[in-house]
Amino acid sequence: MVDNKEEKNEVVCDNIDAKCVMNHICYKYASMVMSDLIEAVDYFAGKQGPKVLRRILAKNIPGEMMKALGIDPSMLEGVSEEEIIEMLPAIIASKGGPVFQIKKSENGEYRFILTECHFLPYSKTKGFCNVTAGLMLGFAQMLSKKPMDIEEIQTIAHGGEVCEFLAKPRDL
Repeated sequence: MVDNKEEKNEVVCDNIDAKCVMNHICYKYASMVMSDLIEAVDYFAGKQGPKVLRRILAKNIPGEMMKALGIDPSMLEGVSEEEIIEMLPAIIASKGGPVFQIKKSENGEYRFILTECHFLPYSKTKGFCNVTAGLMLGFAQMLSKKPMDIEEIQTIAHGGEVCEFLAKPRDL
């Protein structure tokens, strides 16, 4: 005899779109591969590993993520920084991306606050926090049009209530 809880799960599973299942499997596989690559970069690059990884990811990940979500990055051209700060998180969240806020301070710093961690179901390694930091660094550099550095304040994967990153203008 099947209890109600199991029946409910069966109904939910029966209604899942095949494309959704394949996306989940592909996402999980890609996350596992990325986790190993991140660990290798951290190991071989030493203390500079996370900084190097974040800068590499910041170059392409924001634009590629937007394209993957069906957002044309060129639509942000000619839009003010304030408007982008307000609308970018809403657009990304509406397309299934991470829920986050961007706050800009008077000294040119950007604070990114994510209320969920998309990677947590797949990996609890610190490396994935570097992927998120790289994404947020890319957004900060896109907004400021300047080289930036990013600092991890707290992450959900490490017991924080939110994931919080602070991007600061890089001293050249």
